[in-house]
Amino acid sequence: MPRGHALIIEDSSTARILLSRLLERADISTKGVATAEQAFPLLQQEHFDLIFLDHLLPGMNGFQALERLKQQSETRDIPVFMYTSQNAERYLQEARALGAAGVIRKQVDRDQLMRTLDIILSNVPDQEQSEAIRLAVEEGGHHGLEATEQNSRGMTGRLSTLEIAYEELEEEIRELRAAFTECQLQQVQKLDQQQRQMRWLGGLSIAGLVALVWLVTWQGGVLDEYIARTDEQFSLLHSIVGGVIELIGR
Repeated sequence: MPRGHALIIEDSSTARILLSRLLERADISTKGVATAEQAFPLLQQEHFDLIFLDHLLPGMNGFQALERLKQQSETRDIPVFMYTSQNAERYLQEARALGAAGVIRKQVDRDQLMRTLDIILSNVPDQEQSEAIRLAVEEGGHHGLEATEQNSRGMTGRLSTLEIAYEELEEEIRELRAAFTECQLQQVQKLDQQQRQMRWLGGLSIAGLVALVWLVTWQGGVLDEYIARTDEQFSLLHSIVGGVIELIGR
């Protein structure tokens, strides 16, 4: 059974897939939608342990959705992480002011994400959890890191993203190969079936031709017999007529 259930609100299908893969590795099941408008009805139907929310969305943007999430009693206690490319200090402060638990960059630092998820899914008091989440996110590269370390973590995030993208591409290639093999097998089976049908039709045609020849031969024999009988009857009639004429002549 998964440790938790996450909702990903992200209009990019690629970004949704990448984050979903990372969360699955952390034993967290996911469901994704492309807009905030699609998310709210889903939140009424299912329980989610955390939400990842993109900032730039069609329709309602991320901050508007975050504000609404924190206003509703059913969703205000669900940790919400802004999942975005934004990295400015002002953006981070505004996100936290609206109630975000933290900000996760789309070039995900896997270690940072795993630490944060472990904290969220652990049974610690809310106040301690909030502080621990803040520290975990900040340690991930948003505050107080030297430029070299920030670049290193950024590179790690990019490599993680590329790794997951590569695995996704490899899986798609495997699926394409399997589909191609299945298609080939279906074509072979279809060709074999057509060949069997052709052999059956060929055999049936030959049998029909033999039957036709036999029928014609039989009918020819019957016709010859009928003609012979007709000739006999005609000869008999000729003899009778000749006898009658001879009697009359006497």
